[in-house]
Amino acid sequence: MKCTISLASVVLLLANNSWAEQLPYYAVEEINVTAEGANYGPFPSAISDDGEFIGTYSMKAALPTNIDLALPFTFNRPCQYDSIICDLEFYGSETQGDLNYENGYQAWRNAQTNAASGYSSYFMGNTLLKGSDSYQVQIPYELSYADRDVKVTDVTDPIASERFVVGYSSAPYENGVREFVRRAFIKTENGTAVSLMPDFDSNGGLTSAYKLKKVGDKTLVVGSSSISYPDSDADYFNDCFASENSDQISTLNDLVYCPGFDTQAWAWDVTDIVNNGDINDLTGYPLATHWLGDSPEKASGYNATHYGNLTFSASAFDINSSGVAVGASTFEYSNSKIGGHQRAIIMVPLDTGEYGKPTVISSATADIGSTSEQESGIYNTWAQAINDSNIVVGNREYAIAKGRNKPFEFFLYDINSADIQLPLLNKKVLTTRQRLAGESGFKTGANSLAYDINKDGFVVGEVDDYDQTDPAYLASPRNQSAFLYDKTSDASWLINDLICMETDGVVTSPYYRIRSASVINDNGTVLAEGYKYDNADDYKNKVNAIQVALKLTRNEQITDPNSSPNCWQSELLNTPEDSYERSGAASFWLWIFAFPLLLVRRFCK
Repeated sequence: MKCTISLASVVLLLANNSWAEQLPYYAVEEINVTAEGANYGPFPSAISDDGEFIGTYSMKAALPTNIDLALPFTFNRPCQYDSIICDLEFYGSETQGDLNYENGYQAWRNAQTNAASGYSSYFMGNTLLKGSDSYQVQIPYELSYADRDVKVTDVTDPIASERFVVGYSSAPYENGVREFVRRAFIKTENGTAVSLMPDFDSNGGLTSAYKLKKVGDKTLVVGSSSISYPDSDADYFNDCFASENSDQISTLNDLVYCPGFDTQAWAWDVTDIVNNGDINDLTGYPLATHWLGDSPEKASGYNATHYGNLTFSASAFDINSSGVAVGASTFEYSNSKIGGHQRAIIMVPLDTGEYGKPTVISSATADIGSTSEQESGIYNTWAQAINDSNIVVGNREYAIAKGRNKPFEFFLYDINSADIQLPLLNKKVLTTRQRLAGESGFKTGANSLAYDINKDGFVVGEVDDYDQTDPAYLASPRNQSAFLYDKTSDASWLINDLICMETDGVVTSPYYRIRSASVINDNGTVLAEGYKYDNADDYKNKVNAIQVALKLTRNEQITDPNSSPNCWQSELLNTPEDSYERSGAASFWLWIFAFPLLLVRRFCK
């Protein structure tokens, strides 16, 4: 593999003639990763606070970018789109040469089944460490991983002179047997990986690692661990991975058994690893002792028998320096096997330092109506990240349509005051042109999906692009665009509007359409992904795009995003706004082209 980061095509001229130029809010760099066997990506997943250590992953198949077998909310919501698009997502195209040929959920899941006879990775994780003049690849596993899946989820500044990376990986098949389906790991940038072991290890168990954080005098990794078979039945494992009971999947019902285990939010104390170089595998401890439910049986906690027939799942996605963790946990919406929905949770340490029953962020759904209306109207909620001010960012996704869409909506929850905010509830993020023209941002059913928050309350994620207004329910998805939100000012921007340069009164715009921003560190540096075009005609016609990952660095001279040059005054964008029509055959085939890069988290029943 060969990996570098080069400066973007627009060179920012500095200093001597600064009176004649205005810098953009973000300077743009491309993250160039070549991963053998990957057809899509790279997708950025983590960055250190000093900005010199980056985590990415690439993908073989046209799956939603954040698909995670251990997180039901990434695949358990039924598809809301046109039936042809739903079939494409599930089955992939049946025509050789199409981008989605055998690249749907079914092909991915069946590849796990047939892995014993040969497996080609679907996820390829990389880390990139900045050297004297470029970033160089650092591979999480020292061996080739063409026969296993690897995903990087977090990277660090130097800790006790070493940088660390965490994530998860499947085991390779050896002599027709896989030791485990997933194992979380921690490792130094060039060292040996240490396995973070499960509490329940039948069939190898399953662990996931999502974040590393220093908490007091300890360093913790948080994620999830298998703790039992669902309903004490090993067939759930077999049905998820099809090792015995079936060879193919044909409906969503074949995935509701996944990940084949009941999982609980978990932590591993890696202090000895980061301080002393200890390389012993670790078994951690629960961050929650209960799942969510109304009866003692359904909330009976880890390592206890429950009587519901669905798979119970809980995970921790982030933790702050006070030890407050956030994530999601299953509640039983119905008593069928497909009746598991998820709710955002907070896990606060007790005086003993241990953790008890998690707290549901109930206010994230309180505006919907009665309890039954909330349960039927909101499919899933989850808490994505938390900062040291106890501000939680999370998301909710609708089970019912409003504005002809079943939208995602992000929320902010202040643990200290118990205040909830839905900053983009039924609101679009306006372009600079629309904002200066005084246009309304009101849009019933607008999408907003947040991925990260930093210490200053800046949030990044993705929203409907400025010209996406058509119905989505029983139609086609809306194009997405990366956004930045400031909690302090309650203002939001499309990141595409923050990357232009003005020199001698002339504004120039680079040929990027930034689709999604997944990471923001405490210094304000953002990692994002989207499309790059070779020329203005390709940009305007949305053709011949190359998928790219980007590092966006704040220009210290520009303290207010509103002071960034107005991209809509550039020759590239200073044209009448023509709404992108998504109906009709031409629109449909454009969506087939773009589909691998969508984050839709839906499934076809």
